[in-house]
Amino acid sequence: MAYCSAIPSIPISMGVPRVVPGIAVTHLLGNPALPPADERELRERLTARALAMLTERVAKPTLFPAA
Repeated sequence: MAYCSAIPSIPISMGVPRVVPGIAVTHLLGNPALPPADERELRERLTARALAMLTERVAKPTLFPAA
C-alpha cells in the first residue's frame, strides 16, 4: 500500500507503510499554479514515485521523498 498525503504525519501515525508527501490538501498530485506541461510532469513524477515505493520493503511506516 502506498499513500499520498499533504499532511504525511497523519498516515504515518496510522501505520500506513509507505507515504509520499503531496503538494497541497486540495491538489495532492498537482499544482495548478504551474503551466500545464510542468504540472503534467509533476503528476507523472509523483505517480512514478508512488508506484516505485510499492517495490521497496519496509518494516515500519516510512515517509519517502517525492522526487
